[in-house]
Amino acid sequence: MGKESSLKPYQRGQDAGQEVPMRTPKRLYAEERIIYHPELLTCLHCGDLLVMWNYLAWDKTVQTLDRLLAIATRPGRCAHATCPGSRMRLLSAAAQRLAPPGSTYGYEVLVRSGWLRQHQRATYSEMHSDLSARLSISEAHVRYLSQHLYLPLLACHERQQRGRLAQVAKEQGGLIIALDGLAPQGGEPQIWFIRDLSTGLTLRSGWLAQLDQPTCEAFLAPLKHLEWPILAVLSDKQTGLVPAVATVLPNSRHQFCQVHSLRHLAEPLAEADAAFKGELRKTVREQVGDVIRQEPRRPPGHAGVLTVTGLLPSPLEEPTAPTCHSPAPLPHPRRPLLKPIRSSPSLCTTRATCSRSKAGRHFVWRAWRPTSGSTASPA
Repeated sequence: MGKESSLKPYQRGQDAGQEVPMRTPKRLYAEERIIYHPELLTCLHCGDLLVMWNYLAWDKTVQTLDRLLAIATRPGRCAHATCPGSRMRLLSAAAQRLAPPGSTYGYEVLVRSGWLRQHQRATYSEMHSDLSARLSISEAHVRYLSQHLYLPLLACHERQQRGRLAQVAKEQGGLIIALDGLAPQGGEPQIWFIRDLSTGLTLRSGWLAQLDQPTCEAFLAPLKHLEWPILAVLSDKQTGLVPAVATVLPNSRHQFCQVHSLRHLAEPLAEADAAFKGELRKTVREQVGDVIRQEPRRPPGHAGVLTVTGLLPSPLEEPTAPTCHSPAPLPHPRRPLLKPIRSSPSLCTTRATCSRSKAGRHFVWRAWRPTSGSTASPA
């Protein structure tokens, strides 16, 4: 009988033989507990002193870049039941400046993530590596903070720059805008921006499912209701964008991007240059290829296959030994070239054979006389 497991069924892995304990969330222990009170002391309607509710609001743990806080605020209300202020719940503005609603990460964490994303061009993995060294956060939450908290705050900040945009439009008599979008990936919707060139402020942004004329007209339609005229529009030469600009902004000049125009002009030159290089390389090889080529030419009819392995290999050709030209041996100054042998008429042919000694330092010469009917050389 096997031993009964102490883990519950939902705590086991996919394999029944492997038991995985359930992960528990990591608890955060605050370094300091702060309870805030409303900055207003009197009622906005009757002017009497406020009284505090007997409970805590905005009670949560907030992580900043350098510390962990547990904050809360005690709401205030008017003491008179007939006053409209008696039904109000006034919170502390100082507590609300620490973190956005619904988030346990401080505003400085959002600023840090936005700075890494916008100025350092960091990926979400790089942003997570930077923030996780200072606080407890997951990579998925880094993405959530950037997309659902930082970008809306950035949009609200740009909406507060309307006075700056009005001043620039008054100085130059209108606005000069630029239209641009990011290239989509795998058929996904494409994000487009309408920016003011003088201030760099984003007037409008959105995801476009397609770039036909009706879609571009709907994206540009709010520009007709601006109190400032659109002097000029700078964009690429998309098929649906050009007629849309002419329809929505008929009194504005439309200038195409010079960078893209010059790039398109350089493409034919680059293709012609590549073709010229190919023809030049071919001509040089035909004229002086035999002189500059290092490897020997293959014999005619060679298949060009270097090595074949696997289930059906090809037999290897026997390698051809390179020709070696050995230098002629020099005669010894004190010893005759051939050792004298007994003179005989049968010595019709005398050949000298050379054998190297074991030391490899000198040659020993001897005469060899073939026997009758023998033509082979000595071993």
